[in-house]
Amino acid sequence: MDNIFKDLERLGLKNVIDVELFKHEPKKKAKEVRKAKVVKGMDDATKAQMYIYQRKMECPVCQKSFQTPSIRIGRIRFKGTELDLRPQYVGVDPLLYEVVVCNHCGYAATNKEFKIVSDIKKKAIIENISRYYISQRYSEILTYEEGVERYKLALLNSAVGGDSSGIKAYLCLKISWLYRGWQESIEEVEPIDEGLINALKNQEKDFAEKAYEGFKLSYANEQLPIMGIDDMTMEYLIGELARRHGDLVEARQWLGKVLSHFVIPKRLREKVFESKSLLNEAIKKEKAEKPQS
Repeated sequence: MDNIFKDLERLGLKNVIDVELFKHEPKKKAKEVRKAKVVKGMDDATKAQMYIYQRKMECPVCQKSFQTPSIRIGRIRFKGTELDLRPQYVGVDPLLYEVVVCNHCGYAATNKEFKIVSDIKKKAIIENISRYYISQRYSEILTYEEGVERYKLALLNSAVGGDSSGIKAYLCLKISWLYRGWQESIEEVEPIDEGLINALKNQEKDFAEKAYEGFKLSYANEQLPIMGIDDMTMEYLIGELARRHGDLVEARQWLGKVLSHFVIPKRLREKVFESKSLLNEAIKKEKAEKPQS
């Protein structure tokens, strides 16, 4: 596979960055460097005081204590949700602070999952990550470059530790969101670096496609919900990611699965119809561009 972990070499993980992310083995399904986007005119010291605090954590892998930058959720204002369910906020992007990294052993995971680590996963992390890991000192106000690195380290921990396809797909989706946020932060700065934006767009696309691949495997083979994603939400995500990927037939099928449910939450129903509208436009465009026989 392409080396999505190559930029983790600076963490000392050169020997493990070629780990396989998704394994296509059939299983029986049990059941059906830029600054974070900020408020204009606010300096880092003010932002740190308003939005960020240092939280003391204990690592479940090495049992050592460390500090991690965390967001004051009550201080940020929610703006809305994009079609691939990426949430948007005013002030600071909380996605940058969702991953906790132990700077002693290199164990990384999302806030909700950090303390949940089996003995088997712990052993795999110690043998494949901790023995090579070079500790890093991150900024109090995390940049998107740092946010991506931390999420990729969490993804590597997940892959090494044998986590499910659904968990790895979820992390890939979040990384694609970070690359989009990174682009948006650059577009606010003059002069705009078009070369960097194009590179970030390609990375966003790559990780969205990996999320698409992983969610399909998860839906077919794993017990849901996973990471809070139930069957209906995963059907929608697969459909929307398929549309973005250009798999228009697949997108129609998956969005149709969502609409086949007897009860659909209002917000999800609205997202489905918006996605279907864009899908129909793409289908019409594809037919118009198709050469007549």
